[in-house]
Amino acid sequence: MTADNIGIEHGVRGHVSLWRIDERTGLKTPVVEQHNQIQYTWGHLAAQTLGFRPQPDRPRYHISAIYFEFENVLTPETVISEAQTFPKEYSITYYNSFEGGRDFLRVPLILEPTLSTSWGYESKLPISHNTNQLTFFAQTSGNSGVRGIGFGSNVAGKNSKIFAAALVAAPDINDPTKDIIFARTVFAEGHQVPKEASSQIGITWNIAFT
Repeated sequence: MTADNIGIEHGVRGHVSLWRIDERTGLKTPVVEQHNQIQYTWGHLAAQTLGFRPQPDRPRYHISAIYFEFENVLTPETVISEAQTFPKEYSITYYNSFEGGRDFLRVPLILEPTLSTSWGYESKLPISHNTNQLTFFAQTSGNSGVRGIGFGSNVAGKNSKIFAAALVAAPDINDPTKDIIFARTVFAEGHQVPKEASSQIGITWNIAFT
């Protein structure tokens, strides 16, 4: 997977932190930090959001959900085969084509993102307008994916395992087929996370506009 680098030619970049979260104590244990890939459809979201004022009958194109891609495997140690390099053209049609034991959790972002200044831009932005980074957070919830595949630590003798994630806009929260992908990331074999009975899996996603 190609990282989005800082530079005049790159106006947006992202960074993902994957966590295991103890349901009883709320303790977050880090799993991995890595870059994401910004998909081409981010431009559509930016144009719609920047160019048009909100109207009651107009879809909202702000980032509003995180996908947790999972597959049900025989054991927690089973490795899911998924290429870390993938086309920037991937859109919702990729998710609509899921089959077999593969599915994704579509978790709405209930809390708004936090604002901050991205690293290296502290001295480049005026004090009155110095926030150019959004930080989103979501964690797994529910017991089935969008396709109806069960999600849990024991689904008919199998274990759900997270292998990738996406940051998305949901213009119609009731219709996943209309979702638009902003960014995606795939976790390496050693960083794929199985669902455990006593914990959830969380993601912190930073998006910097430079």
